Amino acid sequence: MSDQTEPQFASQPPVDPVEPIDLADLARPRRPKKSAVRRWGMLILRIVVIGGIFAWMLKPVYQKWDTVRGPILSINWGNFVLAAFMFAVFLFVFRAMSWRRILAGFGRELPIFPAARVWSFSELARYLPGAIWQVVGRVYLSRPYGISGAVSSASQLLELAIFMLANILVALACLAAAGLRHGAADNRKWILIAVAFVPVLLTMLHPRVFYGALNKVLRRIHKPEIEPALRKRSMTKIAVWNIIGLLWQSLAVWLLTSSVLGLPFGKWYVLAGAYCLAWTIGFSVGFLSPGGIGVRELVFITTLRVILPPEWVAQHLAARQSDLDAFLGFLGVLLRLWAIAGELIMAGFTWTMDRKGARGDPDAPGMPQAAGGAQT
Repeated sequence: MSDQTEPQFASQPPVDPVEPIDLADLARPRRPKKSAVRRWGMLILRIVVIGGIFAWMLKPVYQKWDTVRGPILSINWGNFVLAAFMFAVFLFVFRAMSWRRILAGFGRELPIFPAARVWSFSELARYLPGAIWQVVGRVYLSRPYGISGAVSSASQLLELAIFMLANILVALACLAAAGLRHGAADNRKWILIAVAFVPVLLTMLHPRVFYGALNKVLRRIHKPEIEPALRKRSMTKIAVWNIIGLLWQSLAVWLLTSSVLGLPFGKWYVLAGAYCLAWTIGFSVGFLSPGGIGVRELVFITTLRVILPPEWVAQHLAARQSDLDAFLGFLGVLLRLWAIAGELIMAGFTWTMDRKGARGDPDAPGMPQAAGGAQT
């Protein structure tokens, strides 16, 4: 037995030592499940909120259809088309060109039509569930032109902040002219929310504050800092340009609603104040309602109900106050269809004018001449 030897395993390849198991790794697969549950929960919540708001707006239309059928069916669709084109002009001339001007302040020049196309298609992304797709879309569409993600996001943030401030200023001025005193105190919450944004936006838009906060974030993610590009005078000019654009937009809203509400042209500022306030609130809760769908319409019709006194409704609209809810509910839906139509007109026009850029052709206007890709 002593001559027996132990079996040899030298011919087998050496076995690597077993690495210790990290218990944290075992927990990682559970995170996507929680994240998926949260995403689906938010999606369902958004659907319920938006559906509930539109049901609330359209319920009076259904209940009082015999009363409001005539005015609703007599809507001037020619005015609808013209108003949609007016809104597309507003988006192109005042909004997209404002972003192009801000982008130029960051040292990134883009031709007119590529800038308008990038702005337009990234804005359409806000209708997707989630509050980030508008920003992600702008970064993605800007990158082929050599624009870094930091510059794209910073210019978009600055553009939206200035535009929001312009909306608040127009809303406050127009609603004050419309006689906000007619509304009950508990119905003025939307005004108070908008007013609360003014000092925040003015502080944020100060170049020292805006660029200081932006560069602090860039340093933390190890990205190059951005030099202050737009001074207070330039920002003020862009804000004034936006205010002029909002007045043009208000004319489109009046034209759209004239056949339904019968509002005299001299009362255009009533619609201007209500719509600008509605945009502000709808934008501020974009995390809950993509594109402000439902929320914007809710605030709009609520504001009109507050600032139009019963005696004015009886005189100019030839309708009882109880029937006004039906008119305004239909009007809210009509305004959303109008806005989407204008955005689609804008998107189609800019894509047609910048087909090469949309296809990603290297020789498209605005594309960097040298290879090397976008900045990081």
